[in-house]
Amino acid sequence: MTSNGLRCFVVATIFLSACGVKSDPSEGAKSPLGKGTTAKDFTTKDVDGQTFRLSDHVGKSVILIDFWATWCEPCLAEFPHLQTLYDQNKSKGFIVVAVSMDGPDSIAMVPAFVKRNGLTFPVVLDEDSRIASIYNPRKSAPLSVLIDRAGHIVVVREGYNPGDDELIAADVRRVLDAVE
Repeated sequence: MTSNGLRCFVVATIFLSACGVKSDPSEGAKSPLGKGTTAKDFTTKDVDGQTFRLSDHVGKSVILIDFWATWCEPCLAEFPHLQTLYDQNKSKGFIVVAVSMDGPDSIAMVPAFVKRNGLTFPVVLDEDSRIASIYNPRKSAPLSVLIDRAGHIVVVREGYNPGDDELIAADVRRVLDAVE
């Protein structure tokens, strides 16, 4: 294999999995807060400088927390699907909360990214990694945590591959349709 071919293979492999540690998405990620655990509250700022509290949404909404970064290609590939999922289900009590794990070198790019991509769900900043330390200590990207209306973690998915959007959508529908 030529060096150019090897480089393309490596880039494609990274693009089709995750920017962090990869696990089988059907099994969910290894997380300190596993299925059935009560979601822990956090307060942070969104890209507009407004305060966001997870507890403001528990009891009212099914919540998908999605950890991402501007430098993560699979994260960027996932965003159009998350926006569609949000648009289709927000009237049913569904919210996506995108938690940017960008650090000092790239955090300034987040607001422009949100605007350029027309993201209408909350995008919050985790500059000090406080939120990641609760839900995503390995800092895997992307990593999605689905929380039911009662505030319990239902599914944790790590990584993103084409077609995973269908699995995430099925999880969301199942939780939205569940009687709690």
